[in-house]
Amino acid sequence: MNAKSLYFICLINSISLSAIAMNNKNVPSKIEEVTVFFKGAELVHTASATLQKGDNELSISDLSPNIDRNSIKIKTSNGSLVSSFEFSVDYLTEKSLSANAQKIQDAMKEQQKLLEQVQTEIKINTNLLNILQKSVDKNTSGLKKGLSIDDLMKTMDYYNTKAGELEKALATGKEKETDMRKRLQELKSQFEQESLKNNRTSGVLKLNLTSPVDGTCNFTVIYYTVSAGWTPYYDINVTAPNQPVKIASKAKVRQVTGIDWKKVKINLSTAVPSAGKAAPLFHTWFLQYVDNIQIRGEAENTNMMRQNSFAYKSSAPKMAALMDKEFAAEEPMELLTMDDFVTQSENQLNLMFNIDLPYTIPGNGKEQAIELKNQEVNASFKYYCAPKLDAETYLLAEIADWEKLNLLSGNANITYDGTYVGETYIDASSTHQDLTLTLGTDKRVAVKREKMKEYSSTGFLGNDVKQEFAYQMTVRNNRNEAVHIVLKDNYPVSTLKEITVELSKDTTPPTVNKTDMGVVTWEYDMQPGEIRIFKLVYVVKHPKGRKLNM
Repeated sequence: MNAKSLYFICLINSISLSAIAMNNKNVPSKIEEVTVFFKGAELVHTASATLQKGDNELSISDLSPNIDRNSIKIKTSNGSLVSSFEFSVDYLTEKSLSANAQKIQDAMKEQQKLLEQVQTEIKINTNLLNILQKSVDKNTSGLKKGLSIDDLMKTMDYYNTKAGELEKALATGKEKETDMRKRLQELKSQFEQESLKNNRTSGVLKLNLTSPVDGTCNFTVIYYTVSAGWTPYYDINVTAPNQPVKIASKAKVRQVTGIDWKKVKINLSTAVPSAGKAAPLFHTWFLQYVDNIQIRGEAENTNMMRQNSFAYKSSAPKMAALMDKEFAAEEPMELLTMDDFVTQSENQLNLMFNIDLPYTIPGNGKEQAIELKNQEVNASFKYYCAPKLDAETYLLAEIADWEKLNLLSGNANITYDGTYVGETYIDASSTHQDLTLTLGTDKRVAVKREKMKEYSSTGFLGNDVKQEFAYQMTVRNNRNEAVHIVLKDNYPVSTLKEITVELSKDTTPPTVNKTDMGVVTWEYDMQPGEIRIFKLVYVVKHPKGRKLNM
């Protein structure tokens, strides 16, 4: 083969390799929008690449490695057609450390050097102390005649001084070593957390596609992942009993998708994506004796139930709108509350919160708080006490028609008059007419329960024992304003004919008497400084010789 032929072969090979290089491109993607469900999330990535007319091979990187592969959807522009795609995880590409992680790593190295220096000093001082001890032992006991008194005193003084210095240096060094080890461990823990943000594997989508023309093609990649979620919670602020209750709805969003969500549009949905469920139907229930039931028959019934079930399979949720429009440039705004940036939509199955502000959610699994909306509602305030169970009097706020607030189940932090009261739980599935919030105790509304000995007695009536029980509740309003008090107590309920329980006419007439539960309720308005006395008296009859769980 002559030099000219070899030249043409090399030229042809270089052209072929260039064409392959042009047709095999690796383009990074950018995450634009995320819809987060209670469990899981749907991510929307965008990418752009220059394609040649005809067949092209393309790899889109920077996707989450934790993808439900069946949920992947790809959209292209310019009439490009995706003939096939393959998802894989890139474990080999090295990820550079962030500036913060690099700073922590440098601090770790410096701390390690200082620790090694201190450990060297400790080792040297320990050796010196051992040498000193051996020298003194040799000088004091090595000679037959021993040391003179003057030499012995000088040796002891020198040992005392030098040994004290070395012991002090050792103590200081060990203290420094402990502190440095602790600091180094803190840096290591922080470094591990920071490095997780960068040293993650990346999802890669390899595409085979055909382009009708030369030019730029825009890609939109949508997929579902289980590695994210959100939970609702609330901040409830009560200023005063005569003021509306302020409810701030918030969300805690977390994700470990393997990528950071940097300044993306966040949507929060109450939907629960499912890989497939079957709506249950009853099957024929054949009544037989237990001995005649065979495993075979049970299997047949199970198969029949499966055949009669309505099959329902749902894929990963579809986005209502893709990133097909360009966002306008930012303009100065005077909007100050999240209500201006969050819109809420509702369908028959779920709620959706669309947040127009971009958010950054790191992929370290830490919860990030997002404010959704603020509401003010009127509430009725009551002081509640059940002194048989708890001598404290509680201030309650009751919110009527609370289902109109579209609250979700979640924890709520309650603040009353600027003071944190505690945490409660809002159960959105509750069937109670009012939403009741406990705002804390108030010792200025005092309740005292005591047994009335002059009423309480035990007697005999034929073959029965008659016992009378009496209790007195004293309520005093020491506040400088009128209050509405709800007082509760209870009496036993009989489940046997031979045992009877009756309320005495000496009982203060209750507002409500639930005889099935044995609970009486007194509900009154009390003026400042007012004192009220309530009595509960009941009589129990039961056969002689039997003891009751009184």
